[in-house]
Amino acid sequence: MYHRHHYALLALLCTVLILTACAGAPPAISQTDVQATVDAGVRATLAAQPTPPQSPTSPPSPTTIPSTATAAPTSPPMAPTVAPFTPATPTETGADTSTATPEATSAPTDTTTVFRPAEGEAARVITNIQLVFDASGSMAQRIGNETKIQAAQRAIERIIDTLPDSPDLNVGFRVFGHEGDSSEAQKARSCQSTALLVPVQGVNKELLRQQARAWKPAGWTPISLALQKAGEDLQPGEHVRNVIIMVTDGEETCGGDPCAVAKALAESQAEVRIDVVGFGLTPDVAKTLRCVAENSGGVYTDAQDGNALVQTLEELIAATIKRSTLRFVPVGIGGKPEEVALTSLTNVQGENVLTAVQLPWMARFAREQVVELPPGEYRFTISYIEIGGDQIAQHIATTYTAIIEEGRETVAVIGRGGVTFVNETPRLLRSADLQVEKAVNGQWEQSIYPGQMVGIGSYFAFDRAFRLTPGRYRVYDRKRKVVLIDNLIVEPGKEITVRLRGE
Repeated sequence: MYHRHHYALLALLCTVLILTACAGAPPAISQTDVQATVDAGVRATLAAQPTPPQSPTSPPSPTTIPSTATAAPTSPPMAPTVAPFTPATPTETGADTSTATPEATSAPTDTTTVFRPAEGEAARVITNIQLVFDASGSMAQRIGNETKIQAAQRAIERIIDTLPDSPDLNVGFRVFGHEGDSSEAQKARSCQSTALLVPVQGVNKELLRQQARAWKPAGWTPISLALQKAGEDLQPGEHVRNVIIMVTDGEETCGGDPCAVAKALAESQAEVRIDVVGFGLTPDVAKTLRCVAENSGGVYTDAQDGNALVQTLEELIAATIKRSTLRFVPVGIGGKPEEVALTSLTNVQGENVLTAVQLPWMARFAREQVVELPPGEYRFTISYIEIGGDQIAQHIATTYTAIIEEGRETVAVIGRGGVTFVNETPRLLRSADLQVEKAVNGQWEQSIYPGQMVGIGSYFAFDRAFRLTPGRYRVYDRKRKVVLIDNLIVEPGKEITVRLRGE
């Protein structure tokens, strides 16, 4: 009993430490957001992973967790014997159970999940780029040996030649502040002026060249309006990347809040990223525009002459097309929100890159998050913030591997699964004799203690839904030294019922 209390106190202490370190309030999340995660993320990502061979009686399992029954690992110290019993088979809630005869068992293999970019049609990423250019009156000012408007038009014509003819690329063009003039009498008209000159459909180079020469500098600077309309030009979708590249030589002069608009667009279903190019701006004005990029996960760049503008735009477009990303998809049980914490993210050299990915809310989130990473191999750890978890503290954190490739997106579906244990032979099985163990690094580790104490989450009980981190588990009967099941596979967001029977 002393050891059980000791383990329970350790579990609570570790959980409190995690909670304290990751304090912060997540944003509100709707049922629609979570359902979209389950329907889109799980289907597209888990289906893209390679599937290992399964025995006919094994349940469906994630690709990185073997489902064939193999036996007694190093824990507990005394190896369990193979007894003449019918092992439990995990099934989806409400489904019929099946039976199987266990094979001789051995230590489980490594269960680390590896997320890779999808293959085939699922690997296709559509990139939508909306170029948004300032046409306010200040663009008539000279910069070097040309006006700002001439430099901007020259830049557009130059980047058109660099655009690839790809079915996966769409480029549009919008201007703002191109009507009225800079007078107070024309302010109302000018502050409502923005026009989509080239739709975000394919790469129409001829139309882009034509429209690049057609607009003239005119009035005020309605940046907020232009960003809002540009965001409406971009449609959300699976495997769609939406980017606005805005060029402006001034700050908002129409009373809008472009920083708030940028944040809203980034958090919308279209998940819009905004890269901002400050053209000939003073440091003070540039400071007011940086938040537009920062609030949307984009970058801010200064260009002080026409040549720098051309180079900056070329680099931004090339980076957008080649951008490689890692998408975290937290999946809650039964479609409910599941808050997770990204507690570590390291590259293959072991260097911490968590601070470079700019995740909000201190790396805590309950909805999809996308981070940009250079191509390579990464390891990341996901933890769950709660007091009195359903399993021991060291098992509420799961470490994964992610492979990132240039120009592609890797989707990582994360979250816990639900498991309910049902006792079909009450005279033979007691909760006080059963413990649940998880396969970790080739060994079985105790994850749910034998059920004696009441009110402690990590103690075994029948007819109760446990929230368990993904992986392979077994149920061990300490009294008879028998493994009741060793191929229990827990997957993110899925609920299963395990029917236990002894003979």
